[in-house]
Amino acid sequence: MAENPNDAHLDEPTGNHPENTSKEIIPKQDPETIHHSPETENMEVHHHTHAHGNKNWKSYFWEFLMLFLAVSLGFFVENQREHYIENLRAKEFSKSLIQDLQNDIVGIQRQKKTASMYIALADSLINLSQTRLEGRAAAQFSFYTRFMYWTASIVWNRATFEQIKNSGSLRYFKNQQLLEKLMKYDGIINDIEMEAYNRQVRGNLLVNHINQIIDPVYHQKLSRYFLTSYDTISRETIESLYPAKPESLENKRSEIRSLLNMVIVQQRNMRRDLETDWPDAEVMANELVNDIKKEYHIE
Repeated sequence: MAENPNDAHLDEPTGNHPENTSKEIIPKQDPETIHHSPETENMEVHHHTHAHGNKNWKSYFWEFLMLFLAVSLGFFVENQREHYIENLRAKEFSKSLIQDLQNDIVGIQRQKKTASMYIALADSLINLSQTRLEGRAAAQFSFYTRFMYWTASIVWNRATFEQIKNSGSLRYFKNQQLLEKLMKYDGIINDIEMEAYNRQVRGNLLVNHINQIIDPVYHQKLSRYFLTSYDTISRETIESLYPAKPESLENKRSEIRSLLNMVIVQQRNMRRDLETDWPDAEVMANELVNDIKKEYHIE
């Protein structure tokens, strides 16, 4: 019996059907599960490899040492720069201090000279008071009286030192002995200025006594002359200044007594300044000039 083609078809196993590649369904893959080939990974990712594992303690030591030296050198250079600037500022201040001290010395010497003339005139005034104050003696007494209210003080040059103190620049001066001497000199000046103030107060009191003794017209005639330049007045000029007919001062003995007592106090304190305080200040000013020049190599 002939085979039925349909039966033959039915007898074929189902697993032997030819695959239809055009209709084959490709399952969708999870993006996270996509695996790249080694070639792709090598092309897209580049890791810089460092041989950390190859460093030993010597390598770390040298790195630390180089860093330490770099930081230390920076501090050293900065410190040297600050030191240089401080020395430069100290030298500038020193030059100005020297000029101030030299001006002080000139002022002290001028004050000593004028004070010596005051003391001499005060002696003359006291000696004349022991005679009858009539005629020429009265004229001389009035003349000397004119110069008894001299109250000028030394003009100290303290601007530089005050600037150094107020600006905190004392730290620029590393020599402690020099600093102590500057402070001591400043203290001497303060003491001298205190007495100068007292002398001015007494001098103002003297004016009242002088005004009661000297004739106003004669006083005006003498007002052109000052104690600081007394030594430049010639003897002829002094003689010409005496009034031709001076009035007697015998009736003013009470005022003269008060005047002389105040003059004696002025003379006594001025003599003390002349013998101690002013010379001490002058000696110290000269020492400071020499010390500062030596310390900062100033010619």
